Amino acid sequence: MLTTREAVAAALHRDEFRLVYQPIVELSSGKTVGLEALVRWAHPELGEVGPVNFIQDFERSGAIEDLGVWVTKRAMAEAAEWHRAARERGRDLYLSVNVSGYELQQLAYSVSLVTMCDDFQHRCQDLRVEVIESEFDLGGDDVKANLATLRREQIKVVIDDFGTGASTVERFIEVDADALKLDRSLIADIETAPERAEIISAVASAARLAGLEVVAEGIERTSQLEVLLAAGCTYGQGYLFSRPVPASSVPSILDR
Repeated sequence: MLTTREAVAAALHRDEFRLVYQPIVELSSGKTVGLEALVRWAHPELGEVGPVNFIQDFERSGAIEDLGVWVTKRAMAEAAEWHRAARERGRDLYLSVNVSGYELQQLAYSVSLVTMCDDFQHRCQDLRVEVIESEFDLGGDDVKANLATLRREQIKVVIDDFGTGASTVERFIEVDADALKLDRSLIADIETAPERAEIISAVASAARLAGLEVVAEGIERTSQLEVLLAAGCTYGQGYLFSRPVPASSVPSILDR
């Protein structure tokens, strides 16, 4: 019987994983400023499987490291033409990849990430790593070393699912995070829950003072967008703008 890591290696060999991309937009203009790479598993028995169904198991086994390398390399390769086209138009466009707490605690992680940027001629400043708030660990020498390398190479750190834990904006100022991504649970009923709008406004205000960007995820309705703009949120993503799309559909999104 295969271990999880062996099963992942076999799936990678059979090219069963694929990436889709969801745009991150400037809320005031609708202009796409970034693309988040999201992995899907075309499982031979279960069909298409989303990461929520396998990521935790991969983390426990260490297989997330193998998948993470594949995701980053594939995303950089697919994004090369998009970045070139954006620069020709005088626009900035960043690529965002999700990183597990397990990966961040591996001493060689940040060095290998910089090496991948060099291999794919991908500018480090055009890359962001998203770390889920609940997995973010301020302690440990390896974590600190990785964060120091990321900062030195201008790779930005985004705290994902912000608002699901007990963390504060100030906690992530300590590690020089560059952006907070508000969890969709804060956005879901924002039009009818004024206290949530007040929370988002307070977070956005504190983040601006600290030089942090605020990105809202899970935006599905224009009414949510209006409240977020009024609360001072600058960036966002969600079905209102676009569902995650395959690489072949990204150029049409960027042409909007």
